[in-house]
Amino acid sequence: MVAVGGCGESAVDDGVEAPRPQPGVDVWHVRADITLDPATRQLDATAALDVVHPDTLGRLVFGLEDALEVVTVRVDGETVLFWREGDALDVPLAGADDSSRVEVAYRGVPEAGLYADAFAGQTVVYTDGWPDRTAGWLPAVHHPSDPATLDLTLDVPEAAEVVASGRAVGDSLANGRRRARFVLDEPAPPYTWAFAIGDFTVTEQDGPVPIRHALLAADAHLASRLGRTPEILETLADFLGRYPYETYATVQVPMAYAGMENAAAPFLRAELYGATAEGRNPIEEVNVHEIVHQWWGNAVVPDDWRDLWLSEGAATYFTTEVYARLDGPTAGRRFRTLMSREISARDAARPLVPQSYDDPGDVLSATVYQKGGAVFHLIRLTIGDTAFFEAIRQIQRDYADRPLSTDEFRAALEAEADRDLGPLFERWVYGEGVPTLRTRWDESTRTLSWSVEGDGGTLAGVPFELYVRQGDQSWFVPATDGVFSPPGDARPAVEPVGVLLTVERD
Repeated sequence: MVAVGGCGESAVDDGVEAPRPQPGVDVWHVRADITLDPATRQLDATAALDVVHPDTLGRLVFGLEDALEVVTVRVDGETVLFWREGDALDVPLAGADDSSRVEVAYRGVPEAGLYADAFAGQTVVYTDGWPDRTAGWLPAVHHPSDPATLDLTLDVPEAAEVVASGRAVGDSLANGRRRARFVLDEPAPPYTWAFAIGDFTVTEQDGPVPIRHALLAADAHLASRLGRTPEILETLADFLGRYPYETYATVQVPMAYAGMENAAAPFLRAELYGATAEGRNPIEEVNVHEIVHQWWGNAVVPDDWRDLWLSEGAATYFTTEVYARLDGPTAGRRFRTLMSREISARDAARPLVPQSYDDPGDVLSATVYQKGGAVFHLIRLTIGDTAFFEAIRQIQRDYADRPLSTDEFRAALEAEADRDLGPLFERWVYGEGVPTLRTRWDESTRTLSWSVEGDGGTLAGVPFELYVRQGDQSWFVPATDGVFSPPGDARPAVEPVGVLLTVERD
């Protein structure tokens, strides 16, 4: 996700309180059939959940918004009495089996998770599931640690175009209705399951997997701004490993976020398609971030919201690496300079992994994005490219079917690098405050010098760079040099590249 405000009415927290996961419970597949009236958002649905659980468990607890009426619940084909408390659906189990199929029939108008917003005179009905708002239209365990595969069928009016997570496997018309089916073959967290209904024009691209761009009809000509999507997917596969899903799509949606990493079909904010920023391509940058999430966030999932930096920090940092590889090292340096520039002192000083949180939205800040990205960069510089990228690929393989915690992330890095990263993690992941880069300018000799204070020795010998500007000239200088002599008389401005430091001048 790239989180910014200003468009649409959806919000990070609009009232859903889905229950936390039960130990030992794994929903591994969900099949849903939803009949939806886009004009009213009224839905009538059935969902079948395949669940593995301890054979001693007496009940299963799923998240389903209380605005929806549950009609019937069956367990392994037998109708059972269920009960509800808030946004929780309690389902009794009987017998000593260690797996169950739970079928839920439900209906209603969701208060969260399913929205209708307009852009350029066109209304889009769409889902927005972060962090647990998929509970507004689908029962599941709504937590990043329980990804599952999905088989989703949507029954909508014939004129509606539908785009959803997964690959399209069926689209039939009958009696004025459209039935569109999508299958997500590899697991992803429920907050990344999504669909959108609108007047879309779809542009297809050849690439490592089939690629589709669904834009609102008025903006269909802007699909070219996503023209490098095949190269982006290939570039990421080069250093992260095989793309996790069978297709990739982008969807133009009038949503609150700049982008949302819905599995195999990210939603991108409608107004960004025509935006420009000093020669940059904002919609492509958001697309890169959401593509990274297909590996880190969707395939490799955080163990808990406390570990969200493993998803958002990875997406932020690997976006800079994509540009370094596509457009050259200088482009990568510029993006890393922006990464370390675009964060407040407060967010930079906070721990990456909070000791506790009241709501997942409390964790969502520039801390997990920019600081998280900066820590990924620091780890890479500390252990070297070979160990870093091999560890990243190994994690991709080892954690394809289980959640990743910060401690496990550190252990995987240490195993590949054969070194202790405890001091780095204590200072930069769990610690508070920001070290100081102290700069000095000797006007008589035109010499700039610097030193780092308060980093606990974690930056000693680490080959990070400084961006030095003097007038209309600029340089990227190795911080390990300690001194630099620019040609002019004016004191240069100094910024760290991809590392968070407070710059103070003596």
